[in-house]
Amino acid sequence: MDVNGSLSLQQHLAQILKTGRAISEKAPARLDKIEEEWNNLVKGKPVNQNIVPRTIYESWQRSMEYGVDPYSKNRRFLSKEEIKKQILDNHDFITKFGDILLEVQSLAREKGLSVQIFDSEAKTLQLIAHTNFLHRELGVRSPIPAGLAENEVGTNAACIALRENKSVQVLGPEHFNFYFHNFYCSAAPIHNSKGEVIGAINISSYSHRHTIDTLMLVTLLAKTFDSINFIMDTMGKLDTISLAMNSTIDYLPHGMVYVNNDNEIEHYNDKIVEMLGLDKSNIKADLAKYISTLQNNIVNDSTEKKEIYLDVNGRKKLFLVSTKKILNHTSNEEKIIFIENAKNSNNRLQGNYADYTFSNIIGKNKSLWEVKSQAKIVAKSSSPVLIFGESGTGKELFAQAIHNESPRKNNPFVAINCGALPHDLVESELFGYESGAFTGASKNGKPGKLEVACGGTLFLDEIENMPVNIQIKLLRALSTNKICRIGGIKEIPIDIRLISATKKDLLQEADEGNFREDLYYRIGIITLKLPALRERDDDIPILAKHFIDMFCKEYNLHVKEINKEFFEALTCYSWRGNIRELRNVIERAIVLLSGRTKISLCDLPEKIVKAYNYKTLKNKIRVIENTKNGSNNLMKMSEEIVIELLLSEENGNLSKTAERLGISRTTLYNKINSSKKLKMLFSKHKIG
Repeated sequence: MDVNGSLSLQQHLAQILKTGRAISEKAPARLDKIEEEWNNLVKGKPVNQNIVPRTIYESWQRSMEYGVDPYSKNRRFLSKEEIKKQILDNHDFITKFGDILLEVQSLAREKGLSVQIFDSEAKTLQLIAHTNFLHRELGVRSPIPAGLAENEVGTNAACIALRENKSVQVLGPEHFNFYFHNFYCSAAPIHNSKGEVIGAINISSYSHRHTIDTLMLVTLLAKTFDSINFIMDTMGKLDTISLAMNSTIDYLPHGMVYVNNDNEIEHYNDKIVEMLGLDKSNIKADLAKYISTLQNNIVNDSTEKKEIYLDVNGRKKLFLVSTKKILNHTSNEEKIIFIENAKNSNNRLQGNYADYTFSNIIGKNKSLWEVKSQAKIVAKSSSPVLIFGESGTGKELFAQAIHNESPRKNNPFVAINCGALPHDLVESELFGYESGAFTGASKNGKPGKLEVACGGTLFLDEIENMPVNIQIKLLRALSTNKICRIGGIKEIPIDIRLISATKKDLLQEADEGNFREDLYYRIGIITLKLPALRERDDDIPILAKHFIDMFCKEYNLHVKEINKEFFEALTCYSWRGNIRELRNVIERAIVLLSGRTKISLCDLPEKIVKAYNYKTLKNKIRVIENTKNGSNNLMKMSEEIVIELLLSEENGNLSKTAERLGISRTTLYNKINSSKKLKMLFSKHKIG
């Protein structure tokens, strides 16, 4: 059935009244007995309730109490003006059920029926009748009765259906009014979407034929009206909710785009148009260009906000992006993508935010995964964490990831590098100060980082550089969860999660008098040791590829090929600066591409190339020594290796290679020609 129910209803109407079945043979005899009881009623004689149905008998009694005249011919009909008013007042009803009413009208004309629709007080809302129906029975042309209220006309099907809230029939003499005894009526209540009775539909015939079928028909019509009321009301509510939601999302401070299962844009708000500077004449097409970038860089169904650079009017802008996955009515996955300006966060404006999560910690090395798994467990608690690792191993990245995995993730992440602050400023930075505490102090005073971090995380990097006298004060603050600003007397409660980081052995520092042992045990309840990059050689190519992709996006470059020796060279280097140094080396290589699309060994710093050549030479010598007659061939093969190495470093330049070997150019040329391997290498350089 469609919203108006027309197709299904048409089939039912045709089926129900196709054969014109008659009332059962016993019905006329039963009605004769009811007519006898009706005569008893109006004459004031007792009525046999075993013959008269309960609902009919009770309605008869009410009609008598109302003082309805059972022989009255006086019925009020609507005037032309009232009919016009009815049409105007019931415009919504006629519009809602228009298609059905047209079908019923056709049926009424064909079968000689009268179909009336009433409101909850049995006032006529609509009359659809055979042309001669009421003229034949009541002697009037095109009348529309004002209604069938029980207190006006007595017992009838419509008023009982309204009262009993069910489908009923009132046949012939069951009507209270004598002049209705030729009518055979079926009626059913109509409900709104809440199930409340709002009216009734009544079908009348002046023949006892179709009586069984009209009951089925009126019930079907009423159920159809109920369904349409429910559907239309629900659609109206959904439209209202949709309008309210659309109005609401346009007031959101963040951009929003709703993408269906086919990656088509269903909806977006005004904010995202503003944020991305979209052309208002072509919004969807322009917005679609961003969708693939956004979806490739975010985790499905994750409220985790990820930093993404997007091109906005030719400039790169940083955004925080998150997504929410939803299931539509067909159980297909759709998603809402949220975008906000990275600078919108108050913590970001103050620098008190954590960008990184555990998804930003890249690598598959076993040692890394072990410490990463431990850190994820630790994140759920509020216990102090001490992170040990060499410079550049990612100590702050781990600290931020722990914060963002913790219950405190929506609160400040405040970082201090103790090694970067002059000793005389560490105390005021940590504990803050009151007005006039010292020369140059702000007249309003200033909260310290311990206050600013309340509810969140305080990260103390290079804590080994904290002055010993400040260590004592920090220990007390951590023990009491209270601080006192410089120049103040009032204790201020604090609630922080402390994460510290160091590249030194703090117990050794304690032995040397540089660090308090009691503070070490206070801050080191949980200790995480990060592996150096040289201990993660299997992760070096993974990290290098990540940085290549990152810097290619940042500098709008495209790399098509990466030489195998490039990655091999990276794994040969010791990386004293760890991941930070690797990142810088990759950035240098990308910047120096200068239009090329291939990264090779020559894009690396000399120190890394030398480390690679040294390791390669070592491996080759080891292979030579392990071969048969290795000692006899070692000199010759070593000579080839040296020539190969220098020839590669000089990019095939014979003169420079010969000069470095201390031999003539002719001698070098002869040596190359006598070696198949060197000849191939020299040819490659000549071609290159």
